[in-house]
Amino acid sequence: MAKDDDRQEIPPKPNSLRILHMEDNPDDAELCRRVLNKHHSGVHLDVVATLPEFADRLHSETYELVLTDFNLGKWTAADTLNLLREERRDIPVILVTGTLGEEKAVECIKGGIADFVLKDRLERLPVAISQALEAKKLRDENRRGEDILRESEAKFRALADAIPAAIFIEERGKFLYVNRSAEEITGYDREELMALNFSRLVHRDSRDAFLEHQAKRDNSVPLPYRVEIMIQPKASEPRWLDITVGTFTHNGDPATLTTAFDVTERKRANREIQYDPITGLPNLTHLVSVFDAEALRTKRTGRTFSLLVLTIGGIGQLTEKHGQLAARQALTRAGRTARLHCRTLDTVARIGAQQFALLLPETDTDGALILGGRIAARLASPGQDLQLSCGFTAAAHPKDGETLEQVLNAVNLQMHAAPHR
Repeated sequence: MAKDDDRQEIPPKPNSLRILHMEDNPDDAELCRRVLNKHHSGVHLDVVATLPEFADRLHSETYELVLTDFNLGKWTAADTLNLLREERRDIPVILVTGTLGEEKAVECIKGGIADFVLKDRLERLPVAISQALEAKKLRDENRRGEDILRESEAKFRALADAIPAAIFIEERGKFLYVNRSAEEITGYDREELMALNFSRLVHRDSRDAFLEHQAKRDNSVPLPYRVEIMIQPKASEPRWLDITVGTFTHNGDPATLTTAFDVTERKRANREIQYDPITGLPNLTHLVSVFDAEALRTKRTGRTFSLLVLTIGGIGQLTEKHGQLAARQALTRAGRTARLHCRTLDTVARIGAQQFALLLPETDTDGALILGGRIAARLASPGQDLQLSCGFTAAAHPKDGETLEQVLNAVNLQMHAAPHR
């Protein structure tokens, strides 16, 4: 026992990450190792093929993360999760598997899987790991905050004012308690906050997302939920908060505990990497955010919107013949032409090496295809320094899909069904 305690007191090496990988295919395990070594320094990956080996490693080593295939002969990812629960190990689990349908993916996430990555898209694995570890860190901090709440009120107030997370306790539409960090983040003093509730702080651009999560909580078992929203402080620019909202009983009445971390700087940094360096247009990451926001508005208003996808032809041949600079100029011209043909409320994003996507609010697929024809004609028109071929097709939300991935899949199916367009 003393030996284990001594080992825990040794601080971890900078950037070190210990991962336990449940995989019975050595080639797949080696591919994961290569991807991780490429993006992380100091990664230590232990690979096991059976559940008993997994349990032995878990008892003898300390790990920050678990990777597991979905189906491992006698065992599945569910067995891995159950073993971790039996051992009371709160370790994020990421599913790395060959194929996984949407229904099964939702089931896995609900069952406790932090994320899933398909084996033919392993380049996403480092991002999934970073997000899972960040979620674990926030979960640990939130758990510490909730533990504090169980102590006496006087001790809770003293300790809550000392932690960096903002804490709001709300009952019957009014705050019962806010800590010092809540005052600092919102710009309101404690007396002013006690006359408000959390929904009054939410910025108008985040109101739909906030109400959506509230509705989910009200219509189901009142489990904690987490969401990133903007608030409007008293006398400063809007700020982004990562909030976790849970419920408890206070004097027999339902109450909510909201813990919030200011992630404004992280959001600003993310915004800088959500744009394509060649064309200056938003990239796929940014398009996901815009799509989700538009989908929320559709649920509220019932209006449809479309996604028009343009595929620019001949970029590979252009690169071989004239070099990278000419290819970059061609892509920039294609993006600029698409942008010039759009309204201010439309979003143009580069989503692939030769593909652009146009999100068009209040536009059906017929209107989107008309726009696609105009852009293609402009790119191919005589008199241009460089004529470009452009294929295009479109799909609509929610008719062709609820998520961006589903709508893009519908677009791909149409491309294969009508290759002449």
